Formats: sequence, structure tokens, C-alpha cells
Amino acid sequence: MRGSDVVQKSVTVGNLQIKLTAAVQASISALHDEFSVSPAQLKDYRFTHVQKQKLSEEEKKRKIFETAYEPSLEWWTSDQEAYAKSKDDCLAAGYPEQITPASLWDGHELMNEPERWLYKFTPEDVDVLNNAYDHFISLSLPNQEIKQSTFPIPVENNLHKAFYKTSQEVKTGLGFRVLTGLPVDEGCRQKQIIIFAGISSYISDRRLKQGKQNIVHLRDLTNPEEDKRPAITVKGQTSGNQVFHNDGSAGIVGLITLGVAESGGLSQLSSVAQTYNELIKTRRDIVREFAKDDWRNKQYPEGKRLWFSHKGDIISNYSRRPYFGFYEAEANVPPFLDLDLEKGDLEYFNNHTVFHARTSSEDSEKNQRHLIRIWLDNKEEDLPEGLSEL
Repeated sequence: MRGSDVVQKSVTVGNLQIKLTAAVQASISALHDEFSVSPAQLKDYRFTHVQKQKLSEEEKKRKIFETAYEPSLEWWTSDQEAYAKSKDDCLAAGYPEQITPASLWDGHELMNEPERWLYKFTPEDVDVLNNAYDHFISLSLPNQEIKQSTFPIPVENNLHKAFYKTSQEVKTGLGFRVLTGLPVDEGCRQKQIIIFAGISSYISDRRLKQGKQNIVHLRDLTNPEEDKRPAITVKGQTSGNQVFHNDGSAGIVGLITLGVAESGGLSQLSSVAQTYNELIKTRRDIVREFAKDDWRNKQYPEGKRLWFSHKGDIISNYSRRPYFGFYEAEANVPPFLDLDLEKGDLEYFNNHTVFHARTSSEDSEKNQRHLIRIWLDNKEEDLPEGLSEL
């Protein structure tokens, strides 16, 4: 490219692992000033002040790895041993015996079928992206105006076809796709962001705000002094692992890797359908819990379900952080596949049919984990009542 003790409700799910790798590092001060939302997007948005904390290394470790946010293998093992299936081990009302959507997959099978989920950028693709970037820059528009018409890729071009296939695969197919080989080291941070947002506009034509930003930088912020960093409220801002979850009601999550940790930091995906079918066979009590509509948090004070049965499929809206809190944000209320990706790799996945997680990582002076996340709307997805838009 040019120029709190809480009763834990959790289950360990199978996963698909992806190791993301690398590039140029941004200063801490540059993490939140590059792609803010428009004034119209900020209307009625409520900002919550989070008190930053000065912590010792031991306190940091405890808040990252020893909070109720973390699932307990010891608890799960003892619960499994004590579990006895009831005589009336019924399904939750309205929930199917089994589901077979296109997003039902097994990592062992996908490992041998990369043509189903992987696309590699060609030199010609990079030229097309550079031309689209140059066109956008020539218009002298703010980043909020990045869209297909201002970041043009000819319809007849193979890259346009690849992006269309990616969009369809994420929305109605496997639920994820990886684009590999974008040479991000050859561009400045602003160019990396513009091209990432430009590509994302072909996956979905509507971005969803994340606080005051259209993008969020994910990297370890625990080392800078408290007065030199934003408040730490999500696990992606630490070196700790992230447990399997969905990102609220965002339709699609997109990631681009700009920096790789010295070790660890595998990005993990898991099929919601595969998980549901397994639990229907082995632990229907967990499905019944997830189907209850009394899971209350700040966003849903009246409560909501974590799993929705909708038109014969399961829509997942599962996350632990709204119920357990994390670090400086305290709450009020099967087989895997290893993918060794390179710099500039992009990952898009359907937020309601695919779980995602990440293993813990360790940075060094030379190699530091750094991803950028974007949330996209999925207009093709018919969401159940009660799962509000962001």
C-alpha cells in the first residue's frame, strides 16, 4: 500500500482460533482522535465519566485475570461433575431441537477448506485500493464521508466481486471471512484507517458508532501512567484474554491488524449454531437460562434474553462484561482452527451467529498487539423483538 463476587453463569464453548499479526504503532494520544462520529450520530448519546485508577502491577494483574468477568474452569468442572439431567429436561419454550444454518461449522473441517473463508489480496487489488484512496483524498472530505461512492472500486473488478462475496458470506453464509495480505506498513496511520473504512463500506454501507468514534483501537494500555491514557473499560485494552462473547447488537464486527504481540493474542471464533446444538444434547439447563428474559444490565434495565429463538435460528447477544464489569468499568447491576495471519489481514464476522474471543498476549518493545475495530450494520439480518439497535 502506498504513501465483585457474583454467581457465575457461563459455559466454555468450542472455538476457532486465528493468530493476528502486525505493523506501525500509534502513540497513546493518537488512539481516539482519528475518526470521530458526526454531530448527527452524537445526538442523544450519553457519555459516562469513568474514574481512572493508579494501580500497582499486582493490582493490575488481579483486575485483569482474577475478576468475576473471568469464567472459572474449576467452577465449570465441579458443576459438570455435579450435574444430573432432570427427568423433565425440556427445551425452553419456542426453542428448536436442532438448527442447521449456513453458519453451522466445525473448525476441523474448515482447516482443510480455506477456499471457503480466505481471500488473498493480489498486487492488482492493492493498486485498485490505492486508486480508491487517492480519489477519496482528492475530494478533501472528512473520514465520515467514506463510502462506496467516495472510495470507488469498479463493479467489474475482481476485488469488487471479492468484497461482495465477503459481505454475503458474513451476512448469510459461514458468518465470517478473512482477507489477507494487505501491505499496511507502506502507508501512514491515516491511510490505513481510510482504506480499512473504505473496504468496510463494501461489507456494509452503514457504520455503527462506538462511543464518540467510528473505530476503536485495541491494544494494551495498562503500562502508560493513568494521566497519559484513556480509562480502561474493555479487555481489549489489556494484554489479558477475552472470553467468548458478542459485541452488543452490532450486526458485523470488522478488525484489521496493525500490530502483533511478541507472543499470544490469538483471535478466536466459534459457531453459535454449533454451540447451541451441543448444549441441546448435553446441557439444556444452560439453554433454558440463556433463554430467560430477566438478564438485566445498564442498557436493558427491564431485562432481555442472551439467546433469542427467531424464525428457526438462534441469535446470540451474549456478553459477560455488562453483568460483571471490568477493570475501571464496574457493572451496576467445539474444536478449533489456528490461522497464522500476517500484517494487514482483515477479519469480518457476523456478531450474532459467531462468538469471538482472544487469548492473552505479551508485548515487547519491538512487537506490540494493535488492532482497529469497526462495527457495521447488517440490514439483511432480521433481528428479534427486544434486541435493540445501537
